[in-house]
Amino acid sequence: MGEADKLLKKYKMATSPIYLEFLQGKRELTCTAWGNPTRNVKGWKGPCYLITDEHHATFDDLMNNTDWDSYGLGNDPRCEHCMVHCGFEPSAALGVNAKLGDSFKMLMWQMS
Repeated sequence: MGEADKLLKKYKMATSPIYLEFLQGKRELTCTAWGNPTRNVKGWKGPCYLITDEHHATFDDLMNNTDWDSYGLGNDPRCEHCMVHCGFEPSAALGVNAKLGDSFKMLMWQMS
């Protein structure tokens, strides 16, 4: 059992079991940069809250005028080593790279 497994058994994290498997290297996920949009006093921040290429006056402008395919592993060097929840937790929730039993895992996590 790895060190992360020991800590995760001891301390409950408020994050999905699918995302935790990703952090432990047990599965692959892609970034869903649009999954956690952020707004601040300057407007809608794009593309994610770690990268600010621009601010958008409206949510519609953020979603429709951002080249989402330009971000993520292999697309933008700033994304190369990112594993932050704001992009990968939505992928887990959307079932990206789903495996048999993931729905049950997510249900049990929600109920606990």
